[in-house]
Amino acid sequence: MPTMTLYNHSRLRFANGANAAADTYKVKLLTAATFNATHTTLAATGGTEVANGNGYTTGGATLTGVAFSTFSTTGARFDADDATWNASGGSITARYAIVYNDTDADDPPVAFIDFDEDRTAVDGMPFVLRWSADGIVTFVAPA
Repeated sequence: MPTMTLYNHSRLRFANGANAAADTYKVKLLTAATFNATHTTLAATGGTEVANGNGYTTGGATLTGVAFSTFSTTGARFDADDATWNASGGSITARYAIVYNDTDADDPPVAFIDFDEDRTAVDGMPFVLRWSADGIVTFVAPA
């Protein structure tokens, strides 16, 4: 079962407005990676990105429909439309993904996703990241 983990700085960046709704967020796919919660730049995260081609573009997909909303007096969420790559001319295989803020010069990573196994979209099929109905990230402050 896939798991998503926030980088240590992510909560603070959302709380202080450094990650804003108007920013450009991307998600890139990786074939190999090692997660370290202390990374604050995309370059520091390392890993092996899925090769450019077959429907995948280096750097990943730009998230559309990005929204921040509140759902209670102490809860907020960061959400976007599902991310999709259409495999064409070959397959797309990934094991991990990183959501990052592409507006900031350092491209700070927001969240690391481990699919728990290789996921493949064969030629002609979509590779889809479906976000939870509760949002990509949900924050609830202690009462």
